[in-house]
Amino acid sequence: MPVPSRPSGFRLGSGDAPVQVEVFIDLECPFSKKAWPTVLAVVNHYEGAYFGITAHPIVLCDHRQSWDLTKAVVAIAAGDPLRAWQFIGHLYQHQADYALDAFDHKTRQDLRQLVEDLAAKFDPDLSNSDLAQQISDEEGAVASRAKASVRYAISRGVWSTPTVFINGSPVPELESSSTLSDWQAMIDPML
Repeated sequence: MPVPSRPSGFRLGSGDAPVQVEVFIDLECPFSKKAWPTVLAVVNHYEGAYFGITAHPIVLCDHRQSWDLTKAVVAIAAGDPLRAWQFIGHLYQHQADYALDAFDHKTRQDLRQLVEDLAAKFDPDLSNSDLAQQISDEEGAVASRAKASVRYAISRGVWSTPTVFINGSPVPELESSSTLSDWQAMIDPML
């Protein structure tokens, strides 16, 4: 397995902060979608030099649309973590359009067209991009970067989403039903 050119995921906040949170999500996972608003509330609550948070989009085995969606996040972010977070939120708003039931009798080409449409809604400048080409390329830089997050999750023992680590340790208490208060109870004593 090649060493990635940069760390996995999309970090907001300082990489030198004393509290580092990692959130592993799957873009097709309804539990990840449920947790996302709280994760955003955590980001807003802990802005500053003492807190860093990284979103790792990964692909669970039973979510067949997630791989192309993950590659779309990588392509659209183009190295900008904030843009990745924004596009992830946009995708979660439209999850019903690409969930398993919605794609039961559709093709991968249908999914790629949907991703292009969702990208154009997110940013009209993307309507004439080469996003479909980037998503289709299984050997290119976008696929390689997306694979890095998946491989990293495997190396950390992540097998479900959302999964949260704080300062390198898993925190199973933080799950899709957790509130901002639940997160604060874990993080505040570390600050």
